[in-house]
Amino acid sequence: MKLKRLFTAVLSAALALSLCAMPAMAADDTTTPVKTSTSTIDKGQTGSITIYKRALDGTVSGTAGDGETMTAPGTALKDTGFTLYQVMNTQQLLDYYNDNPTDKQVEVEDYFTDYTKDKTAAGLKEKYKTPYREQVFTNAQGVAQFTELDVGMYLVIETQAPQAVTVPAEPFLVSIPMTRIGDTAEGEASQNQKQWLYDVTVYPKNSIAKGTVKLVKLGKQGDKTTKLADVQFTLYRKSDTKDEYTPVQTADPLVTDANGEIALKDLTKGRYYLQETGYTANNDKGYILNTTGKFYFDIDKNGKAVAATDPAITDTNKVSDASFTIDTTGTTLTVTNYKPDIEKTVTKRDGTTTEHEADYGIGDAVPFTLTIKVPENVASLKTFKVTDTTDVKQLKHNANPVTVKGIKADAGKTEVKFEENTDYTLNIDTNGTMTVDFGAKKSDKFQSVAGGKIIITYTATVQSGAIVAGDGNVNTAKIVYSRITGTDIEEGPDSNQPYEIKDQGVVYTFALNIHKTGKGGTEGEKNLEGVTFDLYKKVDTEEPDIEGKYPFCGGKYIAISDAEAKNLGLTDNENEKWIMVKTLTTKADGKDSAKGLPSGTYKLVETKTVNGYNLLSKPVDAKLNLTYAAGWTTTTTYDTYGNQTKSTITTPTYKRDGETVTPGEEIKIINRKGFTLPVTGGFGTLLFSGIGVLLVLAGVGVLFSLKKKSNRA
Repeated sequence: MKLKRLFTAVLSAALALSLCAMPAMAADDTTTPVKTSTSTIDKGQTGSITIYKRALDGTVSGTAGDGETMTAPGTALKDTGFTLYQVMNTQQLLDYYNDNPTDKQVEVEDYFTDYTKDKTAAGLKEKYKTPYREQVFTNAQGVAQFTELDVGMYLVIETQAPQAVTVPAEPFLVSIPMTRIGDTAEGEASQNQKQWLYDVTVYPKNSIAKGTVKLVKLGKQGDKTTKLADVQFTLYRKSDTKDEYTPVQTADPLVTDANGEIALKDLTKGRYYLQETGYTANNDKGYILNTTGKFYFDIDKNGKAVAATDPAITDTNKVSDASFTIDTTGTTLTVTNYKPDIEKTVTKRDGTTTEHEADYGIGDAVPFTLTIKVPENVASLKTFKVTDTTDVKQLKHNANPVTVKGIKADAGKTEVKFEENTDYTLNIDTNGTMTVDFGAKKSDKFQSVAGGKIIITYTATVQSGAIVAGDGNVNTAKIVYSRITGTDIEEGPDSNQPYEIKDQGVVYTFALNIHKTGKGGTEGEKNLEGVTFDLYKKVDTEEPDIEGKYPFCGGKYIAISDAEAKNLGLTDNENEKWIMVKTLTTKADGKDSAKGLPSGTYKLVETKTVNGYNLLSKPVDAKLNLTYAAGWTTTTTYDTYGNQTKSTITTPTYKRDGETVTPGEEIKIINRKGFTLPVTGGFGTLLFSGIGVLLVLAGVGVLFSLKKKSNRA
């Protein structure tokens, strides 16, 4: 009988603990001492049940199911709730371990109405539904403990599973005390099997889901997408017991690598969100960070990332637009940041092409275009404005016309006309800066072009102080926009300073310099003052207005007739049109100039020379048909604040007829002295003239002499 009782006790304990995956040892960190006794149960002694909740991911050591020696590695699962139900009191347990008339082995399912359908506390038979001890949660070490337990049989139910658990632990029975389990020596019982264990340690079986997902960080500027390195993130996980999130401790900081990626390893089932916090030092590339946005996702029971679609997430900072996506395999999260772009172009004089550079003359109104690619998240930016700056001595903005229009990102590229003071404000100051500001609160029209374009057109007039040739007249446009999202976030030079992207344009203008000298006789070469020239320009690409006039340097000119052009020696081609644009008169040093001319074909026709010098027989080439190249270098550089400069203006190479030249080089024009023509007649003529006079006088004397003789008679 004694052997039967001992066998029954051991079998009952083993059977009860077999319902736990790995029940077993007294945990090292428990404060309750292990108490043992002889084979007689001490009814007055209390015991404990210590439960270790682990995401088991290693090798188990010790004896499984012995309640004290087993240990199991793995991540502690905090906030798992266990509730204790007493199914046998002290006397009932003693009777059970002694001569039980029914001799029936108890099973967990005995205490449930229908164990196959409901294994939760709600499925308990009515008489067992009142907890003996209320729910206890595992701590940060994954430990939950019930102490000061009377002798009896207890049912343990996992009444709140952590998110990581896909299937809660099966309910299990624990006897306080239970017979200690040990190896049996040959032919005799182990000493362990003669003792009762009052403090029982259990490792319930867990079904844990873990997954590793990849975070990919992209930067999008207009139509160009690139992977962003050196962006920092923090990962948060939702508590199992509260609606709050705490940072997940990772072995290494979450910073995107050279491929813009971060591996998020061994994420247990549950809800998470990512939040970007900034760039690493000196790696800011001007993409707008969403530091308040939260990129929510779930790890499901298969260890895959899925969208967190729970309507209970009412966080207004939840990001649910195209800037955050999860791929169909559940293995890749993609977070996209945006930034705008700006391009400044100049319309050439022919009106057909736009480039970063063009040439114009003083007085010309130069047409400029600013094309801004609008980021998709522009509505969430506090600052979004465009500035254009010139040197007012070279170029001066014109208030009219300035036009602003948007182009939507839809398939039809729908145009939207913006209205001043409704969709933007315009300001042109005296220092040469024009500002188009779209305001902190973006209009509906403005928001409708998110992901599309804004096009600003305006003119600036070339001034008399414009630089001739050289580096040209450089002017700078900027798009100024918020560093992070949030229209209510403070911005300033000391913190959260808005980004800038800079693009430039250049206007070239040229000069004609002449030096008039005369040669001939014994005087040698000398400067000629007062020589005048008419400067003619061939009409190349300019179109006449409705009056038939051609534009030039802010004015309008009528072309001379084909016959006159031919007579002046300008051309033999009747299809060419020529306009007379300026008159030059040399000074005392023989020089004169015309500054601020656009490139083109010019000729000088001398209309007046100095006394004693001959007029030129044909026009002089003014040598202004110039081309320029390599003045514009496209670059992409960033300063320490992440501001982008897109271009560098350098001195171009100027060429004429394929030969490199220096614009504005002096043109020397030489006039030759006239010849002194011989006088007709000479000394012989004078002699005959004198004789003639004498004969006339002699004849007159003869007449007077004859008249006197006649009177005497």
